[in-house]
Amino acid sequence: MASFSSGYSAALGNILSQINDAFSGKTAGIDVSSVVDSLMQVEEQPETQMKSEQATIDSQISALTNINTELSTLQNSVQALEDPIGGVLSQLTASSSDSEVVSASAGSTATAGTHTVTVTNLATTSSSYSGYISSGSLAGAQIEIEFGNSSDPTSSNAINIPTTDTTLQEAADYINQGSYGVTASVVSDSVGSRLVLTSQTSGAAGNLTVNSSASNFTTSAGVDAQLTVDGVPVDSGSNTVTSAIPGVTLTLGAADANTPVTISVQPDTAQATNAIENFVDAYNAVIGSINSQYTLDSNGNEGVLAGDSMVETLQGQLLDMVSTAVSNNGQYSNLQSLGIEMQNDGTLQLDSSTLSEALNSSYSAVQNFFQSTSGWGQIANTEMTQLTDPTTGPVAVDITGLQQTNSDLTNQISDFEANMTVVQDQLTTQYDNLDTLLIQYPLEMQEAAEQLASLPGATSTSNSNNTI
Repeated sequence: MASFSSGYSAALGNILSQINDAFSGKTAGIDVSSVVDSLMQVEEQPETQMKSEQATIDSQISALTNINTELSTLQNSVQALEDPIGGVLSQLTASSSDSEVVSASAGSTATAGTHTVTVTNLATTSSSYSGYISSGSLAGAQIEIEFGNSSDPTSSNAINIPTTDTTLQEAADYINQGSYGVTASVVSDSVGSRLVLTSQTSGAAGNLTVNSSASNFTTSAGVDAQLTVDGVPVDSGSNTVTSAIPGVTLTLGAADANTPVTISVQPDTAQATNAIENFVDAYNAVIGSINSQYTLDSNGNEGVLAGDSMVETLQGQLLDMVSTAVSNNGQYSNLQSLGIEMQNDGTLQLDSSTLSEALNSSYSAVQNFFQSTSGWGQIANTEMTQLTDPTTGPVAVDITGLQQTNSDLTNQISDFEANMTVVQDQLTTQYDNLDTLLIQYPLEMQEAAEQLASLPGATSTSNSNNTI
């Protein structure tokens, strides 16, 4: 109100000054444009205030949107811990005592345990090479391929080389473009060139028998991998073995019958640690954003959300969530027991040594803390689901309310601007009329003076400056 009053007084003073100048003859009329502009600046002050309010609302929506994004990240970190099926705490890792002989990886269906693997033979792949073939000799020829035992093949293919493929390389390219179960290549030496066919299936099942009228083929057989797993003999057509240990993939790298290799399948404590660190970081990001709203800047101002009661309530809900304790889980009943301590500002700090000890000595208890139906992870996920609901979540509701207020202000500004156009037209007409009167006034005064001077007995007088 004070700003409006001072602005109006300044505009009025400017108008009166111009009118006095016009009456005194210093100017011819008034500057209508400047007068109307000064009055409109006063009249438009409510619009300036509304736009300032919109700018504040935009800043509030931006800050809330950032918090909402951080809440979603926090929920994802909680879900990674509480999910008993695909969650990080359900993941296992496999290690090998000699990865050059055999390495291992664990899938989601693996179970913890230790296994002994001995590799006696690696799987090899069958190949067959032709005699020296002159250019064009394979054009139009047929190559018959059988797979598996030559006396009882499991499958066969007939390759008909086009008559247009006059070079050996063209024939090889043609074979590779098809689906014949082999890969073709050309090997050349000082004598000539040969066609080499390599089976795309390793082990005995991929053994080749090749016949062609264009050339005789010499074949080297493929053999299966041979290994024992916990004393049980295993035959594999591939050096990647997926069925010997449920959920575990063995990759054979060398045959060494005298070197038993220990495969250990254990909980993946490294991934678990990383997931818990992610949770702490995500939580601290949210609390940090909330705390910043109550921190004074260099001008002594708080954040744009400092007066929003929802933000304060949200802060309390998050603090309560991380302080929640669960029962029937032994010594690990709350986050603090895992080394996750709350600081004075509400953020969390992780004691890595305490967490490491818990994961290495009582992994199942840590897993239950996060994943059991009454565990902290389930409680936290339920809370986070409510907080991040895109319709009913408190931040979403707050944003929706601010967006509606902003929309209402936009409509008010639009209506106000339409009214200001009318007001400006009215003021322009009003002060145009005044300007006309002020311009005519000196002429009328001069005309009256001349008439008075022409009267009998009139004396010449000097009219003093006229002011109002």
